[in-house]
Amino acid sequence: MEQSKKGQVIALAKADPFLTVKDLAKEAATTTRYVRTILSEAQLSLHEMRRSYARRLQLNAGVIELQEDVSVQEELTITKVVGGKVVPDIPSWAELELFQASIVRRSSSVLCYVQLLTPEQLTISVKPHDLRELLPEWCRAKLEIGGQKAMIQRAPEGLAAALALPEPSQIVKLMTFLTVDDRPVAVELKWFGLEGMILQWSKLQPELEVRLGS
Repeated sequence: MEQSKKGQVIALAKADPFLTVKDLAKEAATTTRYVRTILSEAQLSLHEMRRSYARRLQLNAGVIELQEDVSVQEELTITKVVGGKVVPDIPSWAELELFQASIVRRSSSVLCYVQLLTPEQLTISVKPHDLRELLPEWCRAKLEIGGQKAMIQRAPEGLAAALALPEPSQIVKLMTFLTVDDRPVAVELKWFGLEGMILQWSKLQPELEVRLGS
């Protein structure tokens, strides 16, 4: 029985490192003290596991042939969606109802389609400069980049039209995981045309710089 409980705690932690010690204790029907003991004995650090998870979200090469079903909203639109259908990368959001803010805007002079997904209550703004401004103030003050992932895709017809791209075109989908104290609070999705695009990463900056090449 003891070994089974230990195995359950370890399996839960590895499956979703963004769960807290309290969450793990609740899921395994045990105490937080026992969870800490198990993790320590197994030489597992939730903090390091979260960082390792973020590092695995590296830039992926190759073109995805299947078109993604993206419903484009050019003006600021806020809807509700089920977490498991739109953000499978975060298991703890699977059953949550998320707010989804969407808009077509320019980011560093690049025309792109942006979505922000979060379980947090959004602050309504008519024309936000950045969708991250819609997040609660406590959240914005401590916001960090938990990881990024980029994919090259075939542009769906509606998305190509919204971004003024010729057909057929390839697009880059950039996914940014936003965290507070190592816990995911939002996911930002950006789609923009691949032609002439430069993605640049620097150790001095926490996230990729997206710009047009000269």
